[in-house]
Amino acid sequence: MNWNTLLHPAGSPFVALRRDFERQLGLDSHPAYAGMSVTEFEDRWEIRVDVPGLKESDISITMADGSLVVEGERVELKPEGANELFNDRAKGKFRRVLKVRDQVDVSNIDAELNDGVLLVTLRRNPEAGARKISIRSKTNGQCNG
Repeated sequence: MNWNTLLHPAGSPFVALRRDFERQLGLDSHPAYAGMSVTEFEDRWEIRVDVPGLKESDISITMADGSLVVEGERVELKPEGANELFNDRAKGKFRRVLKVRDQVDVSNIDAELNDGVLLVTLRRNPEAGARKISIRSKTNGQCNG
């Protein structure tokens, strides 16, 4: 049997170069690897990340410095004595970073894994909306600045 496959990603060679560089750093952002979607609702945002074959223990979700970080690793185990003929399944580490707004209630973030799709729900913080800033004045004529 002769298996032929396209060995480089479709599109610009610069896209392929960037993807190779990210893989070397362990930051694979190829959409087919851990595809992500963001949906906005009145009271929340829902982030879905495709992570087929992974368990909860394979995935890490953190919120730091205004960014939601989803990372993990897909490891492929080959049966001993097997001769692999073809494999284009993604494996290795991935990391998806999403800058979030200040209106997120960081104490109320939910995550659920169902059929290979990770759903992260960020709820809006009603107290973090726009607010009026009061201005103080100096009455003695001194100016700071």
